[in-house]
Amino acid sequence: MESITCPGCQKAIRIPPDVLGQRAQCPFCKCHFRAPIRTPEGLTEPALLRRNPFGNRRILPGVMVLFVGCIGLVTNAFQAAKAYADPQAFEEQTRESFERAADQSKTPEIRDKIPMTIVWLPRVRIVSAALSLVTIAGAIAMLRARRHGLAMLGSIVTMLNVANVVNCCCFASILMGGWSLMVLIDPNVRAEFHRPETSTPPA
Repeated sequence: MESITCPGCQKAIRIPPDVLGQRAQCPFCKCHFRAPIRTPEGLTEPALLRRNPFGNRRILPGVMVLFVGCIGLVTNAFQAAKAYADPQAFEEQTRESFERAADQSKTPEIRDKIPMTIVWLPRVRIVSAALSLVTIAGAIAMLRARRHGLAMLGSIVTMLNVANVVNCCCFASILMGGWSLMVLIDPNVRAEFHRPETSTPPA
């Protein structure tokens, strides 16, 4: 058996001699590579042919965080634009919503929050849309294994984006951001952010 380093995940793997020079697959990251050949100087370097897009632990949480960020950006930007485009309709809708909530819960003090909500909710949505851009940038950094700090920041922002509570997806955001953060803390995943990019020759 020959010991080589996988060009996809950089883990040490062993291959039988009859695979040298042939197409092979890593048992860890499932990427496809051209196995090295033996020369008088020793083994050549294996050549990466095709990565498995889901063979890496950071891919799926990165995709999910990207999805949450895109949903947050579109939803909050749309709602903020709608509120500022027709403030009278937004005020009426907000008052009706609070009146209904006060009647159903038998807590009339909820009505006291109407003026503050009318003023601040559109602003909160604008801030949340901006934070969603940070989430998207962090998710892209995670998927590309570049800028570990930005990827960590994006995961934290995903968990803490306050307007997600208004959008009723707070629990999902906390789960996705926490999952992404736990993956990024892993030393093996963190090491991927410091590796040089590998060019992928055609299969």
